[in-house]
Amino acid sequence: MVSSRACHYRLPCPVVNTEIPTELVREARRQLAHPQLAETLHRHLGELPRSVAADEIVTDLHPDCQMLSHSLRHLGNAGLSVTQYFTIALQQFHAAEQIIQRHPVERGELKFLDFACGYGRLLNLLVHGLPRDNIQAAEIMPEAVHHVQQRYGVQAWQSTEAPEDFQPDQRYDMIWVASLFSHLPEDLFVRWLRRLHDLLSDDGILCFTVHDEALLPPDMQLPDSGLLYIEGSENATLNPTIYGTSFVNERFVHQALESALGGHRPYRRFPRLIAFEQDVYMISRDGRQTPASMRGLRHGLRGWVDGCRTDADGVVHLHGWAASMDGDDIDCVEVMLDGQTRFIRTGEPRPEVARVLGKPELANCGWSCSMPLPIESTEAYLTVSARGWQDPPALLYAAPISTSARRDRAY
Repeated sequence: MVSSRACHYRLPCPVVNTEIPTELVREARRQLAHPQLAETLHRHLGELPRSVAADEIVTDLHPDCQMLSHSLRHLGNAGLSVTQYFTIALQQFHAAEQIIQRHPVERGELKFLDFACGYGRLLNLLVHGLPRDNIQAAEIMPEAVHHVQQRYGVQAWQSTEAPEDFQPDQRYDMIWVASLFSHLPEDLFVRWLRRLHDLLSDDGILCFTVHDEALLPPDMQLPDSGLLYIEGSENATLNPTIYGTSFVNERFVHQALESALGGHRPYRRFPRLIAFEQDVYMISRDGRQTPASMRGLRHGLRGWVDGCRTDADGVVHLHGWAASMDGDDIDCVEVMLDGQTRFIRTGEPRPEVARVLGKPELANCGWSCSMPLPIESTEAYLTVSARGWQDPPALLYAAPISTSARRDRAY
């Protein structure tokens, strides 16, 4: 997110697929296997339509998961990278869950397609909110298709380079497409819109994410078409001529919808709903306005831990930011370190957060906290969450901290 280390928020540029240090990968796998991680995610799921136990939450990610690898390359820190992966998963889940709750088709009957699902970042949580038989997935990477079928028990389709060749056997009441249109050149952008729209049921809703032009640095600008395409992405295995990094303005999306679907098409736009980087666009089947209840879709709580330092006396010093993206007052930042819990108020200056996110009201959303490490164990588990009155808690950080070495350790 927004920080001096460019935690979640980052300048939009092609990713150089450098090798990740073996020690960093090993530490990330160790943290993924930590039992406290699943329990932490369980606390952040919010209310679900059925009871879900913490041990039902999968944290053992596929070794080839490009989204975790991208975070490891970008952040160089296992705790931040694992947190970032699951924080975005939770954001997608809470956004999708709000739409499901407001959908005209009942939950038990709703047919859902997670298109371009990767290795199942959303599916990992979605299977606890919908019947598995009602969920299907699609992905162009064959190993990912096999993985989500086996791991999450859903039917998965092999996607195709040409949209017209993608032929699943049914229509869907909701199609969720995260981080695909943000990687497509203009021609494929329009063609995939047309193909996925054709797969909607009569009451179907299509949701897709894009990189808006607001993410471009000052030395870059969109061409007259309204879409800038760069041959480079976090996934080196895909053909860069059809999967790179793209940025659009709303005018382009509007025109792409008209070109793909014919004539004026009502849509809703939710700026920076996912990871502070991706806008969500929503359209209904056959040009109908999306349900009025969708106007109330909430962004929820957001934040990040910008620094975590342990001094020679065994005291952990933390600082970061947290806020509601809907203009509400935040309740507190909850910091849990083994058996200790602190509730911290925000109010410290963070003008760069307000500037980057374009929200002047976030100028004083910073917080800081110091807590002693327990001396009776060799490792403590740290979780930091933002809490408010109207939204599920937002995960800001989750990772173990060694208590054995009494020296400065920081990021």
